[in-house]
Amino acid sequence: MISIDLDHFRGRILQDALTEATAQYWVHRAHQFQQAAPRLEEYRGQATREQLRERWYECVATSQACLRHADLLRGDYPEPISDEVWDVLGEVA
Repeated sequence: MISIDLDHFRGRILQDALTEATAQYWVHRAHQFQQAAPRLEEYRGQATREQLRERWYECVATSQACLRHADLLRGDYPEPISDEVWDVLGEVA
């Protein structure tokens, strides 16, 4: 039987949620998708030109979505924080 440290698990969940709530996280994800897009000079295996083109468009679109998300997080109107989150933050303070 596997033993799970629930406090550690809860901490990781909160840490991941807070990390993903930053604009910098989404800029970094955008960069990762830009880097993942196929390039002409790379080995393409058995992928067809059409498959590579489709993958390139998907990577670029996802990268742009990540950048838009970062812009939203930097905006003048931040997402409201729920009462439950404020309660938890009050408990750990």
